[in-house]
Amino acid sequence: MVEQSPRPSREASAPTVWTTHALWLVGLLLLATGCRGSSNDSAEAGDPDRPRTVKLLVNWYPEAEHGGFYAALVLGIYAEHGLDVDILPGGRAISVPQELVTGRVQFGIGNADDVLMARQQGVPLVALMAPLQHSPRCIMVRQDSGIESFEQLAGLTLQIDSSRPYVPYLQSKGLLDSSVTVVPYAGTVTQLVSGPGYAQQAYVFSEPLLAEQAGVPVTNLMMSDIGYDPYACVAMVTEDFLAAEPELVERFVIASREGWRRYLEDPEATNRFILQQNPEGISWAALEYGAEALQTLCLPEGTTADQIGQMTRQRWMELGEQLADLELIDLERAKPEEAFSLRYLTSPTPAGSL
Repeated sequence: MVEQSPRPSREASAPTVWTTHALWLVGLLLLATGCRGSSNDSAEAGDPDRPRTVKLLVNWYPEAEHGGFYAALVLGIYAEHGLDVDILPGGRAISVPQELVTGRVQFGIGNADDVLMARQQGVPLVALMAPLQHSPRCIMVRQDSGIESFEQLAGLTLQIDSSRPYVPYLQSKGLLDSSVTVVPYAGTVTQLVSGPGYAQQAYVFSEPLLAEQAGVPVTNLMMSDIGYDPYACVAMVTEDFLAAEPELVERFVIASREGWRRYLEDPEATNRFILQQNPEGISWAALEYGAEALQTLCLPEGTTADQIGQMTRQRWMELGEQLADLELIDLERAKPEEAFSLRYLTSPTPAGSL
């Protein structure tokens, strides 16, 4: 049996609802500090030979899902593009949108639905690239349950973060009926492996390995298979920062895309660095497992490595419609058509491939 330490949901680092009071406090902080999301003072910005220093906040503790960004750092790709990037870990109660809007960091990582939910709350974020073309989100069940589809979840106890958009989506599809007992996600696989009758939320490149190491093979019911498939691990900035620093943003995106290409080709050196950076602890086996699982999420059939990070207007608009149908956002307020920028994604994308 593999010992399980408490492991809260990644969504703890990306709250979906900001109170009006919290936004008011952020506004006061911006006015008091004069912060506009600038990455450097004017002297540094005016020196073309000096690397531009920026901070990137990831949405969880360092793991394989952030591998391409760490590869750009470890392999010197950011440095080659004149960037000195400080990658900061996320974690419990750290809000990536809040850190971005106050200017404490310039770049952040989140999922596409996080971007739209933040915009609904008045935080104007813009996605720049999407390394994961398909969502890693799944509902994990024991193989010995015989469950092979969402329709068979009836009668189970499901550990899940009910504040996340995919939960009302499941309910809207009739896949979480009254026979399913919904309980808070505990952050470990302990309950699932202890006996039958349980299911839980998971990311396909982490929790399934923990269960299997504990001797319990699992089946992963992918949310993307039933139509909820937001881009994942997207790099994002505020609208103000994008308008003020377009050339800097361009360098960051180019370098990050190259980092992702290199990570998918050979993750070993980067994984060794991530292993040292994760304060919560992560195993080498988990990093290898995650890097392998990322292959099809980042490069689905029909795409090539030079297309890494691509996004389409169609995908963003469809996600906006889904969240609007669930009454989670108002399209006029969230403006999904302004929630992304394709400006720096110059590689060709075959029609229908993404």
